[in-house]
Amino acid sequence: GLVLIWNAARHRSRDIRTFYLALVLITLAKAAKGVSLKAFLDDQFLAKDIATTEEDKERQHSRSNAWWRSASILGAIAAAFFPSSLTLLSVISAISMMVAYSWFWLGAKFYECNPPTGSVISDVLFVIKTAILKRNLLYATTPEQLFQNYKGVTHIERSISWLRWLDKAPIVIEEENRPDKNCTVAQVKEVKFLLGMVPMWTTFLTYSLVYATGSTFFFQQARNLNKNFPITFFNILVTVTSIAIEYLCDILIRKIGSETDKQLIMQVRIGIGMAFSVICCIFAWKNAVHWLYLVKIYSEPSIHMDIFSLTPQFIFLGVVEGLSVGGLQNFFCSQVYKSLRNYKTPFGECVIGIGKFLSILFILIFSRWFGHDIDSSRLDKYYAMLTLLSFVNLLIYWLVAYWYGDDQFSPEPLIEGAQDSIGSVVSQSFSDQTPNNPPHFSVSERRTQSFPGPARNRLDGAHEQENKQLRHIKTI
Repeated sequence: GLVLIWNAARHRSRDIRTFYLALVLITLAKAAKGVSLKAFLDDQFLAKDIATTEEDKERQHSRSNAWWRSASILGAIAAAFFPSSLTLLSVISAISMMVAYSWFWLGAKFYECNPPTGSVISDVLFVIKTAILKRNLLYATTPEQLFQNYKGVTHIERSISWLRWLDKAPIVIEEENRPDKNCTVAQVKEVKFLLGMVPMWTTFLTYSLVYATGSTFFFQQARNLNKNFPITFFNILVTVTSIAIEYLCDILIRKIGSETDKQLIMQVRIGIGMAFSVICCIFAWKNAVHWLYLVKIYSEPSIHMDIFSLTPQFIFLGVVEGLSVGGLQNFFCSQVYKSLRNYKTPFGECVIGIGKFLSILFILIFSRWFGHDIDSSRLDKYYAMLTLLSFVNLLIYWLVAYWYGDDQFSPEPLIEGAQDSIGSVVSQSFSDQTPNNPPHFSVSERRTQSFPGPARNRLDGAHEQENKQLRHIKTI
């Protein structure tokens, strides 16, 4: 992607599609890096000293985060000394990436590599597919109708009306006698806890619009004010602010003992972050209004407005990122099963990515507000619209957060599978040991970083029965 950008910058008369192809490749690469590289770094730290307690795991995870944040800050600072020319910038970036890639492979034999354990996402797709295929069946009226129903229930937790259709997935089809068509109750419960995060995810779409605006129009405003000013300064400001806020929040959460209090703090953290998104939009709107006023009066308005007047909106953008994104990932860990907690980053990035694509749609809808440059555009109206939208989204978020405060969304139902009580040597649930049953993979306990629910060590009688059967299978 960087080479294609360099080629497009050298030959500006060529087809613009080359430039767009480069942007797509770089976007895919950035998404892959965000999902895999940080998880890989976690694995290396955790492999060197196998943790035995949650405190040890959190300490090792903090070490990994410290290195990750240090690299992010150093990278942002280094960007301030890069040339502004797109041709030189793309060449230097391409060479730097090639050197880093080669350096990464030189240490390949020293890395801690774990054998693949499969993806729990395959279970999610399998449960949804099975529920769709069995959509015409009646709901179970007796516990015996549900496959591997150790708790003897007919309504599978969570009791959410719009997820009730998933309860048909584990129904045993007696006449066909094909257990491979059935999902287990544990698999369905796991999927319902994951899909229960959808209302929370939807509240982040508006935040994504603000973030996409901050990473584009904010910097364009700065460039328009002073073309000689290194606008990477604002990028560093956003990065440092975000990392500092996230680090302080992590320290605060670790000092809280009660899991219920932790979940409440996470919800408040996200809400404060969304409130700051409203403030960020207000500052951006005021600066845009002032700039348009100067454009009408002066022929050179840039000499009448200091570029550092944009500093507050960049600082608040970093605060929003540090509070909301980190809070969403931690809240995700408190709401889903242990095997899914390792997917907090991919799911969070997916939701934010969808919101960024929506920003393109918004620009097309309000295209009449955008001219060929900042001076001829009505960014003040666009920022005012984002301010109103962010405020409405803040109200919706608190309604959603109140909904999650119900007992059905508390960490209490998050009783882990039997693999947690036996030890990390067992990486699959009881459904893996059952012949002709679809595989149920879980992420290794050593790799899990989360804020565990209080029900982790409280297994009811049904799970005790499952533990005994697992021990018997392992002994054999």
